[in-house]
Amino acid sequence: MTVEVERSERVVICTLANPDGRNALTAETATQLADGITGLEDSDARCVLLRGEGETFCASGDVGAHVGRARGELDGAAWRDRLEAVGDAVAAVYECPLPTVAAVEGAAFGAGAALALACDLRIASARGAIGFGFRRFGLAATAGATYLLPRIVAPDTALQLLYTGELVGAERAAELGLFTDVHPVETFEDELVSLLATLSTGPRDALIAAKGLLRAEHVDLRRTLERELETASRLADTDDFREGVTAFVTEREPEF
Repeated sequence: MTVEVERSERVVICTLANPDGRNALTAETATQLADGITGLEDSDARCVLLRGEGETFCASGDVGAHVGRARGELDGAAWRDRLEAVGDAVAAVYECPLPTVAAVEGAAFGAGAALALACDLRIASARGAIGFGFRRFGLAATAGATYLLPRIVAPDTALQLLYTGELVGAERAAELGLFTDVHPVETFEDELVSLLATLSTGPRDALIAAKGLLRAEHVDLRRTLERELETASRLADTDDFREGVTAFVTEREPEF
């Protein structure tokens, strides 16, 4: 298995476990990842952590498919199937209703960069980096990069990243919004554990709803206000709402 899924009571950790292959998102790995992510909303999990084993988060997509296609060993249909599997994995992560966190301790490149962007939060160590080097293979983009990138950076910045294929260091990536936060290597694990503790002890339904509200199409303010009110009305009938309000009134920390 190139993907290891560890499930505790509240946190699911998905690890790309092929460090010798730089955790490349091959079709096989992508299928395993999609299988591990799908259906988590029906479990007791409250958040998902995605990370890579070793010094690389995820170096690329299915390079073997590109090599086979260029050499004529893989026909067009088979090549598309393998790339589609990679895209499906990115979509599974993006569509996961639970809060998702990418722990980027090394390079996230190509399809690996798109995979990182599919997570809600991208927490990087100082040695983290991200790049969209599809041009290296004579390609424009795959794995949903042209959908995810302009939702984080300006269109001209997105084009610059695709045009140049530059591997962006952690600090600049944070400035661009590609990384949510950057921590020193020495304190990275502690910061990650602290974040996961915050997410895993939060009001599950409310966090899921917050993600859904932000992902919804905001046609205008009035419709958004209506959608927020509808969601709040539903959440007001939950135990978490009653616990949160009671804890506030009695001046204690809530236990969700």
